[in-house]
Amino acid sequence: MDKDTTKSTFNEVLNQFPYEKFCSMIKEFGADRYIKKLFTIKMLYLMFIAQISQTESIRELAGNVKNNIDLQDALKLDSISASQLSRRLKETSSSFWGSVFTDVAKVVIQKTTNHLSSTPNVDRVHIIDASTVTLCLNSYLWADYRKTKAGVKLHQCLVYQNGYSYPEKAILTTAKKSDKSQLDELLTTDPNALYVFDRGYVDYKKWDDYCDAGIRFVTRIKDNFITNVIDNKPVDGTNMTESTVILGDPKTTIMRHQLRLIHTVDTTGTPVVILTNDFKMSALEISEIYRSRWKIELFFKWIKQHLKVKKFYGRSANAVYSQIWLALITYCLLLLTKVNLKTKKSLLDIKRLLKDNLFKPFNVFLDLLKRNTTKTSRDRKKKDYNREFEQLLKQIESGTSNFLDTFDVQLNYL
Repeated sequence: MDKDTTKSTFNEVLNQFPYEKFCSMIKEFGADRYIKKLFTIKMLYLMFIAQISQTESIRELAGNVKNNIDLQDALKLDSISASQLSRRLKETSSSFWGSVFTDVAKVVIQKTTNHLSSTPNVDRVHIIDASTVTLCLNSYLWADYRKTKAGVKLHQCLVYQNGYSYPEKAILTTAKKSDKSQLDELLTTDPNALYVFDRGYVDYKKWDDYCDAGIRFVTRIKDNFITNVIDNKPVDGTNMTESTVILGDPKTTIMRHQLRLIHTVDTTGTPVVILTNDFKMSALEISEIYRSRWKIELFFKWIKQHLKVKKFYGRSANAVYSQIWLALITYCLLLLTKVNLKTKKSLLDIKRLLKDNLFKPFNVFLDLLKRNTTKTSRDRKKKDYNREFEQLLKQIESGTSNFLDTFDVQLNYL
């Protein structure tokens, strides 16, 4: 990042954006065709500001432009109406913003890989899951979900390596689409990848295909699985056992490949059964890898709590999907800021500082970033992190999704 601290923080943060590719996509999609005022780049800037400030409505955002001279200078725009903003959000293809997210995510991966170049190369864990944002059925009739509510679903692949995590692929659908329907699209051809997903992705045929293709995965087994045990043995030095099994019923559907079943318990003594097609890693390593799956749940929680993805500026499918893509783009820009500045501050701290100092000189932002946050007596109390973690896991496994919107867990990505 350019360290010219006389520039505004806004300019420095947005300097990380892949503008060259962005401009070529604008031409490819015709996103600025017939536009005379609110060009796509300005729309991006406005929605980035709306995301980090969690602006409540398009009308409020238009008011911010009218009343904020610094914002007017940054955008070279003295005013904009709420109807113009709404029209641009509705008419600009959500596929365009999805492609922009893909390119920004590639920059994050490149920067993070460079940042990790001095650390040992370990397998990259690709955690796959989906999260639903519920909507009012009367206002969003297109968003199929249930008889009494509508919703959209974010299917996400989160990469986790050496303690660092960042979003990679993402797909948006209506909430009625099953999780496993998008599994193939979220996979990559990375030979070092190890995929982790939960019990919502059961598909014997897909799993056989993955074994044929050399794609490694780790998941949990459902209670009603039919397993044909070939051998069973204890894991030395632990209370764990592992088996070689073939899943399925010969009379209906049965897998062609053998899988590995690992029986273990969590810290509260609750039995956990893990399934994998990796026969090289130790049982202890496999159990620790599956334990990392909770990071994607925290990712979903973070964007729902600290970005604008639960209340939407428009009601059309295009407007809703575009807003979620722009939230993911904002998240990537926050990650890039953290990586480039090599700060240990949490992503939430960075977002809050940006919100309050976005148009101030960059050196002001840097000085605030370097300061140690004053701790209260409550902060000084030792937290029982193991207890919080186990409580979170229990809620995730029980499917109590509302819990993720209220339980406060600090994410320290990167």
